[in-house]
Parts: sequence; structure tokens; C-alpha cells
Amino acid sequence: MAEMQGLMERLERVVGRLELLSAGSHRPPGDCGEINGVNGGVAPSVEAFDKLMDSMVAEFLKKSRVLAGDVETHEYHEDRNDLVISETELKQVAYIFRCNKSTLRIKGKINSITIDNCKKFGLVFDNVVGIVEVINSKDIQMQVMGKVPTISINKTEGCHIYLSEDALDCEIVSAKSSEMNVLVPQDGDYREFPVPEQFKTAWDGSKLVTEPAEIMG
Repeated sequence: MAEMQGLMERLERVVGRLELLSAGSHRPPGDCGEINGVNGGVAPSVEAFDKLMDSMVAEFLKKSRVLAGDVETHEYHEDRNDLVISETELKQVAYIFRCNKSTLRIKGKINSITIDNCKKFGLVFDNVVGIVEVINSKDIQMQVMGKVPTISINKTEGCHIYLSEDALDCEIVSAKSSEMNVLVPQDGDYREFPVPEQFKTAWDGSKLVTEPAEIMG
């Protein structure tokens, strides 16, 4: 965390300098001080900011597991099946970004979970009081051990959801996605049900009515 604090302080100094310059500082164009080893006006300041973002900050984000306030973030993990969030609270939000061929276990009860740009990713969680979102991902598997009111799937290819007995009232909302399946517990095993991908809409005389389209052939 000390390393993170140092990086944040450097970022704040750079951003502060850029804000002064963009607001029209009273300093002469050539007298803007040194930022991250670069002297000069607005253009060198932007260059210094980019240099910082492309080096230490980018490397730190790729290799770290960051706890920032109430947001637990997992990013850029590859071939990891030992990811665990064990200390949770109701206001906490989990954000998983670009994790591939990995599995995350979330214990306890949290506010919400977002899976973004992940491939071949597995999620096991106990309870979510808000929503679980899957966005721009491929080949996702999740297992609900407790309860969750809503699971949203958007722009995702392949999503398999294992519900618990307590989560059978969960609402599944999907858009622009394919190969979605919900598995519900029955007689000690799971029974698989596909989520419709095609719909038909017709005018009933007063409004449009949309319902799943039966697959022909």
C-alpha cells in the first residue's frame, strides 16, 4: 500500500500541474517547473503524465490486487485458480477486469459484482444484495452458493450460471449475448435450461408483445 500511496501522490502532482496549465497559469510558457523529469509547458507536462502512466502505474495495476475504498478490484490475472476475497461487507463492490483462465471465490455478502472483458473465467460467490453483471466476456461460469436478486449478461458469448436452492427466484437479464445456460438443482444434481437468444414480436391490437422464438429444425 505504501507503493500505491507514492504513485497516487505523484499522479496528483502531475494532474494538479496539468489543471493549472489548462486553466491559463500566470507563469510564462517556459517556466512551468519540472514534472516527472520533464521541463516545459503544456505539451511536456502531458508527455510526463503519459510517461508515468505507461511505466510504474501500468505495471503496478497489472501485477497487483488493489483494495481501493469499497471497490475490490482484480485485474489482468492469467491462469490463477487461487483468487479469494474473504473479508467482505455489504457496501463492497467487486470489479473483475481482463482476468483469463482464472477462478475467483468471494465469501460473505457484498453489494455487487462486475465481470468485464474476461475469458474462461469462473466465479463462485455466496450472497449479493444488488446485481451481478457480465460484460464483453467469453466462456464465463458462475456458481451462486446463496442468494442474488439479478444477474445481467451483456455482449457475452458463453455464460453458464449454477443457481442454489435459495437463488431460484433470481432474474436473468440478457442482451446481445449467446450460449447462455442456467442450471438449477434437481434431485441432487443440476438440470440445464438454455436462455432464449431469439425473440418474436407481434402487434396484439393495442401493444407489441414479445416472446421467445422456438428454434426451428
